[in-house]
Amino acid sequence: MSVNEAAERLRTAGRNDDCPCGSGKKYKKCHLRADEEAASKTLADGNASKAKAAEIEAQAKAQESEKEGHGRAAGARPKAQAAKGPAFVPKGPRSHKPVTTPRKAV
Repeated sequence: MSVNEAAERLRTAGRNDDCPCGSGKKYKKCHLRADEEAASKTLADGNASKAKAAEIEAQAKAQESEKEGHGRAAGARPKAQAAKGPAFVPKGPRSHKPVTTPRKAV
């Protein structure tokens, strides 16, 4: 099974449709998990390679900056860096409103 075949099946087949492989099973019982894992692995590999490229680029910029004399002086303290938090923080439910008055007994 190639990654392209898995991606194509994942795009075209619905969960409750028959599996495109011809097994007669529903897609969710046959190939869905494997196709999702293949797609996830592909995304993770892409993200890892982008992170590695960004790290290499940052190191190159740091070396270039040191060559130009913009590096820290000997014994100088490093600058404080901002804490890296999650890129996306979901908000709570919008429909929930706290009750401020007690309810009447019926």
